[in-house]
Parts: sequence; structure tokens; C-alpha cells
Amino acid sequence: MSAFLATCIRPLAALSASSLDLTLPLPTDVVTLEPQEPKLQLLAALSDLELALLISAARLDIVAHTDTVNFAMAYDEYSAQMGRQRVQMASSGLLALGAGARVWSRSVAVVAWERLVSLGLLIPAGIGGRSNAAHGGLEGKMWKMDVLLEEIPSAVELPGFLAKWCSQI
Repeated sequence: MSAFLATCIRPLAALSASSLDLTLPLPTDVVTLEPQEPKLQLLAALSDLELALLISAARLDIVAHTDTVNFAMAYDEYSAQMGRQRVQMASSGLLALGAGARVWSRSVAVVAWERLVSLGLLIPAGIGGRSNAAHGGLEGKMWKMDVLLEEIPSAVELPGFLAKWCSQI
């Protein structure tokens, strides 16, 4: 807000009847009111499962040193992370209180993965962006992430366990 005032309001306030010269800040100092990354705005509309799959896929970029992922890889990472989450919850007694972390089935997760694709958060990783569905169907089709792992927590408020997935690599 202060940047907006400095770059937009202050020059207008400096105008007077005797001096109508408008002094604008340098283009490098101008604050844009447009969001920096429109894809990041989409994250707020995602379900916990969709966020978990997106985070799992983004983790693989760092953990497995790969810039492409498929559904099978992301779902395996999701299942592994949820397993760790359940162990942590059980050891702290939270599972006994009914605070269990639900692990969604593959068939439900496929629908969530397809939504990530339809929103453009996953981009086909074929030559020239072509589809590579002939190589293993949805399970084998490779995708590139359009969002980085470190961008996710700053773009949306995450449940505690998903925030940990982003920070604990």
C-alpha cells in the first residue's frame, strides 16, 4: 500500500495551480497493481487433495532431481508423505482423537490430477509440448510444473501438514 501511495498518489498530490508539471517515478520504481503470477491465484481454489498432489509433484523436482513428473510418481510421493503424517499423528495421540489424515484412493486422486492439468498448473512435457499419452496413459504421461514448491506457501494458506511438506525436504 505504501508503494502505491508513493508511486501514484504522491505525484498527483504534488500538483498545484502554479505548477502543473507531473513528475512520475522511474519505470523501475513503478508498482504494478496486476498480480505477478496469475497461476498462483488459482491455488486458493484448490482442494486439500489437489494441493497435496501439486506439492508432492513439486517436491519431486527437488527430491528426485527431475523437472518432469507423472501421476504415478506424484501419487507415490503423496502416499509416502501421508504415511509419515499418519505416523506422526499416531505418535502424538492425535489419531485417537479423530484427527486422522485421510489418504485418498488413486481413482479420486486421478480426478484431482486432471483438474490440475485443466487449470494449467501442469504442462505436457513432450517435444514442443505435445501430448505423450501413448506412453503409459495418465499414469505414465509426463508433466512439467508451472509452479515452484517455494511459491506455493506464499500464494495460499496451507493446512499445517501441507506447509510442512513444503518446508521439510
